[in-house]
Amino acid sequence: MDSITKIGIQKIENDNVKAAVFSTLKLIDAQQLMRKENMVVVLKPNLLMGKPAERGVNTHPEVVRAVIQWVKQFNPSKIYVSDSAGGQKPGITELAMKESGIQEICDQEGAICVPFEKTEREIYEVKDALELKEISSSRLLKEADLIINIPKIKTHWQCTLTCCIKNMFGTMLLANKAKTHAQTAVLERFCSALADIYSVSKPQLTVIDGYYCMEGQGPSSGDVVKLDIIMAGYDGVALDTAVCKIIGFDPSEILYLGKAVEKNLGTTNLEEVEILGETIESVYRKFKRPKLKPISMPLPKWFADYIGKTIFRAKVKFDKKKCKLCATCWTNCPVSAITPPDELKKGNVPNWDSKKCITCFCCVELCPHEAVKFKINYIKNVLASWLGLGCIIVLGLITILILWLTL
Repeated sequence: MDSITKIGIQKIENDNVKAAVFSTLKLIDAQQLMRKENMVVVLKPNLLMGKPAERGVNTHPEVVRAVIQWVKQFNPSKIYVSDSAGGQKPGITELAMKESGIQEICDQEGAICVPFEKTEREIYEVKDALELKEISSSRLLKEADLIINIPKIKTHWQCTLTCCIKNMFGTMLLANKAKTHAQTAVLERFCSALADIYSVSKPQLTVIDGYYCMEGQGPSSGDVVKLDIIMAGYDGVALDTAVCKIIGFDPSEILYLGKAVEKNLGTTNLEEVEILGETIESVYRKFKRPKLKPISMPLPKWFADYIGKTIFRAKVKFDKKKCKLCATCWTNCPVSAITPPDELKKGNVPNWDSKKCITCFCCVELCPHEAVKFKINYIKNVLASWLGLGCIIVLGLITILILWLTL
């Protein structure tokens, strides 16, 4: 590979996804990766939940099809399309594969569509760990000759953006995602965990689905944007940085990018990058930002934990009209902060324990009916916390002192 990081950008003309994918991969000389026949290739799409392609939640099946067809040119022995969907319920990934249309594409193209949790496990040591010392994932990551990351461009109300780096969080198996959320409740620590996970599963090639994207309240209930682009490259950090520029976000606010640079996983300096095909300016389209997200500050760990658990605690609400009592939220909550109502009947909604909630937003992300909403009342949270109470007492004492001195 050239020392300069290559990024290819192509527009999708007349919905011809295959032409855009093939053209983008040619721009960056991706064929150099296909060094031999009979390779085992693993494709990792974004497969959050069972939603139709036009909803923009998962990697579009036609993008997956195009990548499969590109790989098939080089006579691989096996092509796996694998992910572990959001949730803990057995069979959740198979359901997502089917309802998203990805299973059908794999059947048509002769690829093996298999959830990571249905493969053999492997424990991976994390070198220079920022947060996670080891990760339990699929042995496919170790056995693959080539891993191709196929993320989708989406906003994310916790991390602001989900694309290349965040997509590899899906290599964590089912309940391990919730466990990681629980252990890293403060955003900065969660972003460190994302960098650790990416360092283990780091793909050699990334093809970004910019066909049907998502803005606003992503990654599952935002608004669909038909951006009509395909991007490809080798450096996921550089690609995420370029995506930020395309959608009008500041890369410096995407905390996991800084963590990835700290682990030498890539560059955020686009002056070190050779952009081929379309320019960032020619495909620019400003995205609506998530309305709310946790805020991370350079604080001592104990204080950051306190701030994350109190000041930025969200109030979760359930929409009675949309809620189907499907159990997705309470079966996937990592800290059991959501429980079913006393009676499972229309009009009732789950119970939410504010004291247990760690604001990981798994319930919001995974609700198939978009019935879970949240809001952070910063002022109320401050006033109800020991920090707020302490400030009130100090201000009260200062006021009393001033009044006493003026008498």
